[in-house]
This record gives sequence, C-alpha cells and structure tokens, in this order.
Amino acid sequence: MKMRVLAVDDEPLALRRLELILAKLPDVEHVGSANGCREAIAKIAELKPDTVLLDIKMRDGTGFDVLSRLPEDGVPGVIFTTAFDHFAVRAFEAHAVDYILKPIELSRLRAAIDRSRDQLAAADAREQIAQMRAVIDDLRAGYHEQGIRQRDDELWLRGTAGALTCIQRGDIDMITAEDDYVRLHTASASYLLRGSIRAAQADLDLPEEEFVRVHRRALLRRSAIASVRRSAGKGVRVILRNGTDVGAGRVYAKKLLRSLPAVG
Repeated sequence: MKMRVLAVDDEPLALRRLELILAKLPDVEHVGSANGCREAIAKIAELKPDTVLLDIKMRDGTGFDVLSRLPEDGVPGVIFTTAFDHFAVRAFEAHAVDYILKPIELSRLRAAIDRSRDQLAAADAREQIAQMRAVIDDLRAGYHEQGIRQRDDELWLRGTAGALTCIQRGDIDMITAEDDYVRLHTASASYLLRGSIRAAQADLDLPEEEFVRVHRRALLRRSAIASVRRSAGKGVRVILRNGTDVGAGRVYAKKLLRSLPAVG
C-alpha cells in the first residue's frame, strides 16, 4: 500500500521541490499540499494523510502550532523539514522525532518516509502524540518568544556534497544566484546551496532590514556596502568593503539610492 503524504511549506519554491521529489517515489501518493499552518490543519482533517512533511517556520505560525491543534485520534506521522537550525535538530534527536534538513534530497526523503512507515506500524497513536508533545514543550514557546525567528548566530550549512559547515550568520556579506543554486559569500569563503535568494534569506533568518536586493541575482548586507557609484556606460555599481564590485539592476538601483541616508 502506498504511503499517503501531505506536504506543508509556505515557501512556493520549497513546496514545489517537495512535490517534484514525492512524484519520483513509486510507493508514495502525494495527496495534497498546504502553504501555511491554517491550511495544513484543514487538509490534515480533510485528507487524513499517513505522513505529513511539516515545515517549522511559516508566516502564520510554526509546525508546532499545527501539531498542537490536531485531535489525538488519527494523528499522522510527522517528518519535520527545517533549514540550518541546530537548536531544533538537537531537540528532534533527543525525542527520536524524524526530520530532514533543507535542501531536501530524494535519498534523504525516501529514507525518512520509510522510517515513518515503520514507526506507524510499530507505535500506537498515544506514543506518537507523546513524542510530539515533548518536542512542542521544548521548542514552541522559545520560537514564539523570539518572534518565531531564531537569532542564534551559528549556522550549519549542508553543502551540495552533503558535508556540514559551520559559519556565523553575521559573516554573510552577500548572496548571489547561480541557476538553481545560491552562493553565500563571507569575507574568507563562499558556500553553494540549492534554492533561491528569497528562500535562502527566509531559511537563514536574515533580517530584511539588514539586507538589500540590488539585482535579481544579488542580495547584499547593508553594513558591508562601502560606496555606491554611477559609472558611465555601466549604470550603478555597489562597492563592498572588501572591494567586491556588484552591478545594480535599474529598478533595484533606484530603490537602493532612495533608501540610503545621504546628506549634503
């Protein structure tokens, strides 16, 4: 029998990626998707999936909010999806709750769904609920106290080869787009990750007030900008403190110039 799976994520690109990966799993039936907490609760009640792929941080709440509102009878298996959140990962591991780090890859998703199938067969609903409630008690209050966003500066990045690298959030000066990937730039190195600039900014919890989009393919930390210049034939150029020269798109350049607190 196929495992009936509901995908939940408020980032359209991440949700679409989940849907495409689920379509490649022959023993899985993708019964639907939800783009937020409220829709997830409604679709779980309506579709009664076996397993839910549940994002933690969403615009209208958290995955913990979804779990806390589910009835105790007929609770589905849950696989949390999270990006660069070592705090949550430690809690999941402590309570033997399954999770997948973004960007989600086919092999990791297949393994997680296989584990969920085995757990559903072995554990009763009360045991599953107890595990989930323990995670909620550990994490839910903390997320809300911090406005859902974690401001812990330590980030663990999973690269395209699967290796985990620790960097500091405050060291990220620039994010650039490269086809289906983004590159995070620090003063000493760069890191390639799958996804879009918008998704990376959300997943990495980079405050919007600290970053500015200067091109559809470039997001810069405001404090890393040394100067903004008009260049004959080259438009507006943004020079970072480390000397990097970034061209600004016409529309983005106008917004950038208007946002700068220029005097004189």
